[in-house]
Amino acid sequence: MPSPSDHMANERTFLAWVRTGIALIGFGFVIAKFALFLQLIKGVKGSGNSVIFGEAMIVLGGAVIGYGLLLYLLVERDLENNTYRSRYVMNSIFALFVLLTAVGLALLII
Repeated sequence: MPSPSDHMANERTFLAWVRTGIALIGFGFVIAKFALFLQLIKGVKGSGNSVIFGEAMIVLGGAVIGYGLLLYLLVERDLENNTYRSRYVMNSIFALFVLLTAVGLALLII
């Protein structure tokens, strides 16, 4: 039988995923708005890459929150059933997704 501390640890982990996702969303919002700010102040055109980069960061932040929720629910189910399943494949796929997103965004900068 899982102890309350197991559930609380799972909740803390979920909240860390949410905090990370919110940080990515906020960072993406700042990037996108800064590009628009430069257009207004300096009349600089062609900052579309910055807007795309910002929007991609916002989407990535949402994906991080969604992934954290999925993990939270799976671990809660495992705790209730008194089982544990390693999620190395799922975590590896998500890490690959984040890595490919980072490489794609880096190519936008070049």
